[in-house]
Formats: sequence, structure tokens, C-alpha cells
Amino acid sequence: MSSSSRKIASLSAPFREKLRNIKLIVLDVDGVLTDGLIIYGSEDIEIKAFNVQDGFGITMAQHAGLKFGILTGRVSDTVARRVKELHFDYYESGRFYKKDALIRMIADAGLKREAVLYMGDDILDLVCQPHVGVFVAPGNARARVKSSADWVTKSQGGRGAVREMIDGLLEAQDKLQESEDYFISAQGLEQKDENICG
Repeated sequence: MSSSSRKIASLSAPFREKLRNIKLIVLDVDGVLTDGLIIYGSEDIEIKAFNVQDGFGITMAQHAGLKFGILTGRVSDTVARRVKELHFDYYESGRFYKKDALIRMIADAGLKREAVLYMGDDILDLVCQPHVGVFVAPGNARARVKSSADWVTKSQGGRGAVREMIDGLLEAQDKLQESEDYFISAQGLEQKDENICG
């Protein structure tokens, strides 16, 4: 059994069916794509650390046909750069109250709530839960968020939580091995995209 198979072995068959419907993944940033730390330098410099395995997981999922959105309460040039590098389809920043931005993002994608997965770690993310088909929390999420989530990853935000979610989602959709094999093959490795490794 592959490591990705072990990761979602405890997920029920009905939940796997819900995962098969997902076409859009919307992510919070701080505490999900990062560990939540923000480092300030001189002259308004802001430093965030992103996980390369998360980034490559996003690239694999995009190859498999999934779309991605960012929905964050903060405005950050660092995040905008990451969004550009990974070719996100949707990006909303400065959205402290996220419901309206999420609903607009889903409408722009032409999808129903059942086709959307949201991943968030803090209380403000819970306003998104009624508007998506699957709500995922990273292992570092606040207790109330984890208790409300459909799925809590073992990994923490900025430490592989997004990749764990993506591997499980792709496996549920029978796309994980195909996507991995594509990038293992010469065809995948010879891509000219400089951001292919996340």
C-alpha cells in the first residue's frame, strides 16, 4: 500500500465520494500554506515561509484538472508572488470576513458548493464551511475549527498539510498515480515551467 493510501485509509467511503466531486480548492494562507509566523524586517519587509512539497502538490493537482483559489485576510506582496508562481486561478486578499469573497469565487468558477473544498485553520474560516462541500483543517487549527471540520490532516500548516490533503483528494479521484507518473516521466520533467517543483 502506498503512503498516500495509508493517509486516507480511515476516511469513510461516503466521504471519499464527496472528495470525488471536488473541482476547486480554496486555501487560507497563514496557518495553512504557512506555519502562521510573520517575520518583519526593516523598511516594511515581510517574510513568510512556504512549503515546497505543498507547492508541488498544487502543481500536480492542477495537472489533474483542479483549480485553486487563495482567500486571505491579509494583504501581502509575498503571498501575491506565491500566487503568481503557482498560477492560482483566484486570489482574494484583505478579506477579513471571507464569506462574500468565497461565494463570489465559487460563482466565478461556475460551480456549486459540493464541488468546492476549503482549508482553513482559525475561527474566521468557519464562515466558509456552510458554503463548501468539504471543509478541511490542518493539524495546527484551533480546537473549534478541528471539531467542525470534515477532515483534519495529521500535518500542520506550512509543514505539509496542503500536500497531505491534495494527495488524499487525488487518490480519492483516482488521479494520484497518474499525476505522479506524469512528473516522473521525461514528459513531466522536461516542462519548461521554472516553478514546476513548487
